[in-house]
Amino acid sequence: MAKRQHFLVRFWGVRGSYPTPGPQTLRYGGNTSCVEVQAGSHTLIFDAGSGIIRLGQELMQRADGKDLHLTLFITHGHGDHLIGFPFFAPLFSPHTHLHVVGPQLADHDVEQLLASVMSPPYFPVDLRQLPSQRTYHTITDEQSVKWRTDTSEPTIGKSTKSKESPELCVEAKFMQSHPLNGAICYRIEFAGRRIVYATDVEWRNGCDADFLHFVEGADLLIHDAQYTVHDYQKEKQGFGHSTIEMAVEAARIAHVRQLIMFHHEPTYDDTKLDQMEAKARTLFPSTRSAREGMEIDLFDEVDNT
Repeated sequence: MAKRQHFLVRFWGVRGSYPTPGPQTLRYGGNTSCVEVQAGSHTLIFDAGSGIIRLGQELMQRADGKDLHLTLFITHGHGDHLIGFPFFAPLFSPHTHLHVVGPQLADHDVEQLLASVMSPPYFPVDLRQLPSQRTYHTITDEQSVKWRTDTSEPTIGKSTKSKESPELCVEAKFMQSHPLNGAICYRIEFAGRRIVYATDVEWRNGCDADFLHFVEGADLLIHDAQYTVHDYQKEKQGFGHSTIEMAVEAARIAHVRQLIMFHHEPTYDDTKLDQMEAKARTLFPSTRSAREGMEIDLFDEVDNT
C-alpha cells in the first residue's frame, strides 16, 4: 500500500505584535507568528516569531540525528515575525539544510536582515558562524518557489504555466498595506489543494482586487484578524492589520473554503477571542480562530486540537 500523503498545517505561534504568556492566553497561546506546513515530504515554515522556538525543538526530535531539509518563508522584517529565529535549534546542527526565502527591505536582503538580529551586540552568537547549511533567496512579487518530484532542493523564478507541473509550489504576492515596506502573502499549492498565508494586511477601502485574485478558491485562508471594529475605528487604522470583518469579506468574495483568523491582538484574552470567533462564524460559518497546537490536514479536512 502506498504511503499516505499529508498536506498538514500546524500552528506554533498565532499572536501578533509581541508574545503574551500567561493564564489569560493559555487556550489560544501567546507566541508570535509561526506556521508549519507539511506537504508530502517537504517541511515549510512561515515566519520566525517566538513560536518557531518550540517548532525547532520538535524538528530536532523528529530528525533524530538525520539530515533535516527545511524552507523558511519570511513575510516582512518586523520583530514579532523574527524574534524566535536566533533560538531556532536546527540552525546549530550541521545536519540542517535550510533555505530562507524573504523580501528585499531597503538596503537589506533576507540574509542581511536575519544576520542583523543574530549577531553581536544584539546576540552573542553570529549567524554566519553556525554549522548549519543555509541558502538565502530574495523573492520578488509574483515569483514562485517550486519543488520537482523527489527533490528537496527548490528553484525560484517567475510564476509561469509549464507543461511539467511541480510537485509543490509556493507563490509570493506583495501587499503594501502594512507599514513601512508591506508584507508578502504566500500561496502554497500541493496535490490540487491551496493554502494562503496572509498576515499583516489591512483593507481600509475594501479588499484589494489583486489579493482577491491571488486567494480565489483557496481551500484554507490564514488571514490577519487582529482587531474588533470598535478598537480599529478608535485608534488602529493604518496600523496594517485587519478586523474580523475584513478577513471574512476576503474569504467570502474569494470563495474560500475555510477561514482561519490569525495574528491575534496581544491585549485580547481567551474570552475575547472566543467572542470574536463566534461573531465571525455568524458572517462566515467556516471560520475558526488559530490556536497554538491546532492541526489541519487538508486531505482529511479534520482538525486536531
